Amino acid sequence: MPVQTDPKIEELSQSLRELQALNKLALAISTTLDLDAIINTILNEATALTGARQGTILLMKNQNEQSFTTLVRKGASEHETVIKQIATRAAVEILKQRESLLINNLSEDARFKTMNLSNCPLASLLAVPIQNRGAVLGVLVLHSGAGGFSEKHLRLLNIIASQSGQVLENARRFRELEEENLHLKKEVQGAYRFEEIIGQSAAMTKVFGLLEKVIPTDVRVLIEGESGTGKELVARAIHYNGPRKSKRFVAIDCGALPEQLLESELFGHVKGAFTGASESKKGLFQAADGGTLFLDEINNMSPALQAKLLRAIQESEIRPVGGTQPIKIDVRIICATSQDLSQSVKQGSFREELLFRLKVVTVKLPPLRERKEDIPLLSVQFLKKSASAMNKSLQGFSKEALQLLQRYHWPGNVRELVNVVERCAALADAEARMVDATLLPDEVRGVTQIVNKPFAPGEATLLQAVEELERALVVEALKKFGGNRTKAAESLGLSRRGLLNKIERYSLE
Repeated sequence: MPVQTDPKIEELSQSLRELQALNKLALAISTTLDLDAIINTILNEATALTGARQGTILLMKNQNEQSFTTLVRKGASEHETVIKQIATRAAVEILKQRESLLINNLSEDARFKTMNLSNCPLASLLAVPIQNRGAVLGVLVLHSGAGGFSEKHLRLLNIIASQSGQVLENARRFRELEEENLHLKKEVQGAYRFEEIIGQSAAMTKVFGLLEKVIPTDVRVLIEGESGTGKELVARAIHYNGPRKSKRFVAIDCGALPEQLLESELFGHVKGAFTGASESKKGLFQAADGGTLFLDEINNMSPALQAKLLRAIQESEIRPVGGTQPIKIDVRIICATSQDLSQSVKQGSFREELLFRLKVVTVKLPPLRERKEDIPLLSVQFLKKSASAMNKSLQGFSKEALQLLQRYHWPGNVRELVNVVERCAALADAEARMVDATLLPDEVRGVTQIVNKPFAPGEATLLQAVEELERALVVEALKKFGGNRTKAAESLGLSRRGLLNKIERYSLE
């Protein structure tokens, strides 16, 4: 005789199996941030627990729009089109009523009567909202044959949906961050493409030829050039077009921080290394590991830090401030300077052996006054970018404006040109297509008169005349802004450090 099973025991066993399945589901979806894997796990468990033939998850595009961006189905069917229509209609009803649906005969339900369901074998439907903190993220829909679902199945599906809300939200945000990160990486790499460095002059053609050879390698590069010539732009182009482009580019101005802070920023420190070091901190060498470290204005680094940098290069390892254990690093170093480091070596302020290590290849960027044939190209390029950001239709400069731009000596180099062009774009009328000369700053419009006044032929060399003009412009800017060096530097298209260098050079303290 067959053994009779106590219905209560069987019910308890079934409940235990369901509880175990729900627990398994919770564990499975909480241990990953892979959105597709989470959705597949939910559908697998939901269909297994309810005996459904097919499952569908629809995720909303956003909370303000009743439409769906993701629709995933489990279980192949020759009726894919109609099943998708059923799931979408059910989701719309869920969003309207904020209530679950249990329908065991779709053809007799008023909400689905307009659909052609005569040949569809999936006549039953369960649909529940997936929510997180009161907001509907999507809808979970199950399909089965006629009379395939019960209230018990509905309760189970609601439990699954409640388990899934927060996990799905986290996974979706993680995917969005990954996609945004990928987009930003592509955008950054695009912004620093080799082609973005503009110039057709002989001086820039020479630079391009050198960069083409340097970029594919891993050698250290020293970039020389006046403030505002685009040294960091070139450094970024080397990195983002080179073999380390998938890793980080980390930049620091060696003249912007005091010695102790700069040392900590570069090499990191251990807890208790100095007053205020309440916890250990990784330095920029470690942050740039596998990528590129750009040391701007390397000439401002103290002799003690120069020695530590030299050791880091020689040994391919660093030692944090206060630390005793060396840390291996793999970093490409690119340095920049606005000073002649060979002169600094002669003066004893820069280590000769470090200079030899840094300048495996030296890239010399010409000042803008030595590549004036590039000014029209640069000006139009900068104008289009500024105009686009300001929703204006500016396309170029008048003939007179271009002539003035090319005659000006540009003490602030490309950085100053960018600022001048941005000012022109801001001041131009909304409907204007060309920048008139009247929109140029006084120093640009009046440059011909200034140059022709100070010296008669033979009284001074060209370099002396340029230096005198530069000195006069610095003095005028400082007067104009009441000695405020930050504002004076901005008006001249210089960095604050660049202005301080010129104040020192011309003894304007």
